[in-house]
Amino acid sequence: MSPEVPVNDRSHGLVVVKFGGSSIGGMEQIDLFAAEISELMRRGLKPIIVHGGGPEITEEMKRCGLPVRKVAGQRITDDTTLQIAKTVLSRINDRVVVSLRKAGLNSIGMAGSEVNTLVAKKMAPVDVDGPNGPEKVDLGHVGVVIRVDPRAVELLCRKDIVPVIYSICADDSGQMMNVNADTAAAALAAGVGAEELVLVTEVPGVLRVFEDLSSTIPEIREADLGPLTSSGILKDGMIPKVDACFLALRGGVKVAHIICGTMSNAIVEQLFGDRNLGTRLTL
Repeated sequence: MSPEVPVNDRSHGLVVVKFGGSSIGGMEQIDLFAAEISELMRRGLKPIIVHGGGPEITEEMKRCGLPVRKVAGQRITDDTTLQIAKTVLSRINDRVVVSLRKAGLNSIGMAGSEVNTLVAKKMAPVDVDGPNGPEKVDLGHVGVVIRVDPRAVELLCRKDIVPVIYSICADDSGQMMNVNADTAAAALAAGVGAEELVLVTEVPGVLRVFEDLSSTIPEIREADLGPLTSSGILKDGMIPKVDACFLALRGGVKVAHIICGTMSNAIVEQLFGDRNLGTRLTL
């Protein structure tokens, strides 16, 4: 007879977990990730998984001899790039679903575009410093989420089926869009009324000192954003992750977390343990 599982006030709550392939130690580690998701369900949570796959998309483009073009951290996405992104993300999605099923869970993979779960609009051109001064660059088929229809995801969760969603969305005309997975996860978390959002990354949260993994900032509130940005602590790829967390928090999510996915059992420990393994964000 298995021991009784301790349950806290998160019991039966929705939690959105976002990861990228590299953030959990590579594709071979997805089985371990699936075991953590199984444990979350055993403890009474209803997890919703969102994933990206930026490094894998870049690798596939290089393998095909295609240029990888990014502006302000955003991938310029033409028709060919969009098709590659859809193919790569779908392949990752299938792998996650298989692992979850091996872990004893019912799971369904889907794009954000399916049943209008995540409706996007084209991202406005971004301002960059060009050779002749400031200029605007069109990112192509890159979108931002403007509307969430939570009904399909909520139905799956009620039936104890784990949704696994990749961040290819569509606009109101049906045009597919490549959407940043962090912001897609944040919009979905707010849209379904999730209690918590977990962003699984390659580092243990927001670092006070670059590359010093022991300098994790344990707590960030909205009032801290200005000082952290102006001091240069919050920079580069961590800025959109923190922005996504506060997007979710302003949308009603209670707590957001940024943690390292290569740490054993990090998600379960962060949500149920008595230690903060990463950075916890609140309003």
